[in-house]
Amino acid sequence: MAIRLLHLFASRWAGYGSPVNLTVQLAQPTLVSEVGIAWGRGDQRTYKFEIYVRPDTSGSWTRVFNGESSGTTAEIDFIDIADIEVQEVRIKTHSNSASTSWTDITEVKLLGQAPDNLEPESEICFGSYDLPDCVAAMSAKGGGTVNLEAKTYYLTESLILKDNVNIVGQGYDTVITWPDSIADSINEPLLYATAVNNVELRDFKLRCHINQDPNSYDLRNDHMGLFLEGSGDPSQGEATSNNNLYMERIEAMYCSNGMHIKGATGVTAIDLKLHNNGNTETDLFHNIYFRRVADLVMIQTDDNVGGYYDSPRGHGIRASHIKNAYLENLKVTRSYFITS
Repeated sequence: MAIRLLHLFASRWAGYGSPVNLTVQLAQPTLVSEVGIAWGRGDQRTYKFEIYVRPDTSGSWTRVFNGESSGTTAEIDFIDIADIEVQEVRIKTHSNSASTSWTDITEVKLLGQAPDNLEPESEICFGSYDLPDCVAAMSAKGGGTVNLEAKTYYLTESLILKDNVNIVGQGYDTVITWPDSIADSINEPLLYATAVNNVELRDFKLRCHINQDPNSYDLRNDHMGLFLEGSGDPSQGEATSNNNLYMERIEAMYCSNGMHIKGATGVTAIDLKLHNNGNTETDLFHNIYFRRVADLVMIQTDDNVGGYYDSPRGHGIRASHIKNAYLENLKVTRSYFITS
């Protein structure tokens, strides 16, 4: 078996308080020998932290590191640990030298020896292949990345997201939508899951077909761009059914909710462009709605990239029952509404 790098997709995770835990779950038990962590402002401050591992997704944890980050780099710092077979790795952070209450981690990498059947996969969904077939095929291989072309992919029913399967397009010229024959009648989300883990969505457009005329009501409430209809309430200490979702440069438009994410932990949204969503029932449908979500990070890297705007009746951003949220440089028009 070849040595390979197990990579948690480039993202940013923030947690408030002390201690806070970031847990990485692998698809199956894997031999790990190094844990790499890139700390936010890691070249300006040190973090006191521990690393725990366990061979399954339940049971007791084993501590393999207790110490402090170097404070000399914002790049990935690798920590040697004794070779150990693990399925979950937990980074428990206690404090930092800046005496802030936030822990900021920009990337995690695990170095080790993966089973032969977990070799990284990446395939292009092109030609006559249906997008659901491409996702199903990648899921059958244990996970990987489905790369989309700069074209329009038509769905005839919701695309069910799968564990460890990423969907990456070529920018907003990659469009996922409904064909004209059902566009005005179908009442389903384009992307859907009730329980999914470790998914990256990046560089494509979700185009729904809700009438956005402010004098019109189109009451297809389930006609959404992305709907994660998960269980669990982290604000009440309950485990969530959707975990580790990373989204970057996704446009969603003409939907009841551009995105509706509930019952989730570890959600990162970078440079989303959500607009002209929410023309259904007043105060219930928005550009994006988070409900029962923990460890939420929303960042806009530039004033001219992305944003949450032109929701005829709803909010640009709405959230409720949230635990640990980090928002940075967001451009929101009309309003945003967040409760604890």
